[in-house]
Amino acid sequence: MKAFLNLALRILICAAVTWTGVVLTGLIGFVLTAPIWGVLLAKPILEFFPAFERMVHRQAFQEWEGKYYKYGRTHLRVYFNGDDAWFIAKDVLSVLDKTPESWRDARFTAEEYGVIPGRSEMGFSPAGVVKLTQLSGHPEAPKFRLWFERAVVFTLQRQKEARDAHASP
Repeated sequence: MKAFLNLALRILICAAVTWTGVVLTGLIGFVLTAPIWGVLLAKPILEFFPAFERMVHRQAFQEWEGKYYKYGRTHLRVYFNGDDAWFIAKDVLSVLDKTPESWRDARFTAEEYGVIPGRSEMGFSPAGVVKLTQLSGHPEAPKFRLWFERAVVFTLQRQKEARDAHASP
């Protein structure tokens, strides 16, 4: 709200100066007051684009807010079924340059890979993601597994421990 009032004040000042310039000098007043418009509106114009980018990012990831991890440029969406975390298979497989359509593997149990409870997407449990990276021959797999174990699995374990500590009397 403060930014809107600031912008309105700047526009009001510019309009008043322009009106005064036109009354005193005629149409040349528009040309003479144009630099004032540029100086007073430069900051709001330059601030608009980063704010617009943040707004687009918020809108695009609003459903995921707080429910994804970022590995490189890939977002790994996570959904919870109680304490169990499930990662969208498409996101995990994209890190290893695979697509769900081209990838079929029967080496995973129902606890490691399957339809995410309460959703229609296929997903991996944390154990399934680790197993996938161990089975994969992709050069990025060891690095991804190390990051996943340290950043994701460790964080999920700490969150579960914190919930358990608060739940117990």
